[in-house]
Amino acid sequence: MRSLSSVGPGDWPTIGAHACPDDPALRTPDGVALTFAGLEARASRLAAALLAAGVGKGERIAILGTDGVGYAVTLFASLKAGTIGVPLNFRLAGAELAALTAVADPAVLVIEARYAHLLDQLRQAAPGLRLVLTLDRPLPGIATVEEFGASGPASLPARTADDDVLLWMLTSGTTGTPRVVAQTQRMLKANTAKGVLEQGFQPGECLYAGTPLFHVAGMGWLYYAISRGAALMLLPQFEAGAVLGCLRAGTVTRCLLVPSMAVALLDHPDAGPVPQLRSIAYGGSAMPPELVRRLIETFGCDLYNTFGAGTEGGGQTILRPADHRAALDGRPHLLGSIGRPMFGVDLRLCDANGAEVGVGTVGEIHTRSDTVMSGYVGRPDLTATKVVDGWIRSGDMAWRDAEGYLYLAGRKDDMILRGGENIFPAEIENVLVEHAEVAEAAVVGLPDERWGQIVVAAVVAAPGRAPDPEMLRAYCRSRLAGYKTPARIVVLDELPRNAAGKTLRSAVVQRVAA
Repeated sequence: MRSLSSVGPGDWPTIGAHACPDDPALRTPDGVALTFAGLEARASRLAAALLAAGVGKGERIAILGTDGVGYAVTLFASLKAGTIGVPLNFRLAGAELAALTAVADPAVLVIEARYAHLLDQLRQAAPGLRLVLTLDRPLPGIATVEEFGASGPASLPARTADDDVLLWMLTSGTTGTPRVVAQTQRMLKANTAKGVLEQGFQPGECLYAGTPLFHVAGMGWLYYAISRGAALMLLPQFEAGAVLGCLRAGTVTRCLLVPSMAVALLDHPDAGPVPQLRSIAYGGSAMPPELVRRLIETFGCDLYNTFGAGTEGGGQTILRPADHRAALDGRPHLLGSIGRPMFGVDLRLCDANGAEVGVGTVGEIHTRSDTVMSGYVGRPDLTATKVVDGWIRSGDMAWRDAEGYLYLAGRKDDMILRGGENIFPAEIENVLVEHAEVAEAAVVGLPDERWGQIVVAAVVAAPGRAPDPEMLRAYCRSRLAGYKTPARIVVLDELPRNAAGKTLRSAVVQRVAA
């Protein structure tokens, strides 16, 4: 008999199938896609078929596709089999995907049929590849995961322990050698438990994550749902009208959004109060306070601001619904905060020497918890600089007020050094987005012979507005020290973002430099 400590993420569909077999586990806008009994059956059959085909514990299963039922089934089958899931970013170019596939060297590639044109390129990049399956429909000589799973044996042995690595999360590799973050069963369990506890998810609810399943946040929400006896709404990609349709139909009760998605929903003509929507969690990048106010006024639900070190350190801080209500009740500064440490997270702010700094002083966020990564695969040198004595050095800079609320100052690498003065972009961005003409802002440093670097801002106009750069510079000058005032402000149609919705500052630098 298995001990309680050996229960892992692969067991969550099993537990759901015992407790609520006919309840929805995976939904689409068309209805219930799989019940818990169905998810358990399909994931177990696929896992057993993979094991019977000789795919062993610790081997990699790379997955390339948009969000769908087959994707979720494959993730849980990999967890059950003790193999290592490797989600690939479908938004990358073929050469980038090939570079990541070469690093992962998977034994199995599971691909959505729409990406069949990349198969030859990915096969060449993976010398250890032995099996290719599709997520949705068969291709010539290639079965779907459902067809392949149907051939599997009936029984599935227990295979995972808390120290087993179950996921490899890959960086894009566009700026150098890709980094591979190893996530253990212990890390997945702890991160899931923390999210469920903090946000109070309940059995029978339906969750929707705007971030895709290949991303740590989107995958995390799949785990929240299935571990708690709730359902996950699956959409191939975020589209404001489709999401609002699910909300207005009364199906989705919880949402995760990045700022650009929140703006798209708020600007949609169908936006309005949704009585059954219990909460919206937001994150991915700083959310301007005015945007938070619009969310509260439009949807009338609880808000959570969740912040963390992503694949490497898990969730770190949270601004809870009570904090948002306090902000509307006379403490508006709290809307600019990322909250306080999450349950089970020990957090300190440190200077460059690792010494803890005091209230009001900017320092790097260091945390320790059960959600800190095992390390970078094959890079002990890099791991040693990132995780020191169990503390992960996040690279995020913040300061703490007397009540323990944290406020982001920016990324350590994003700090601008102008004439010997340290400037953190977030401070200037927060001032810019408070102006009625500005919806979004990104501040970067450009090389300068005299000052070393100068401050330059890119802004996106608020709907129906046409901001004048010189007027915005004057506004900044009235609110900030002279050396923090942008030397130049450029108006863009949109800010360049990655798949997680975070602003790509390197791309902003290229645009404003041009």
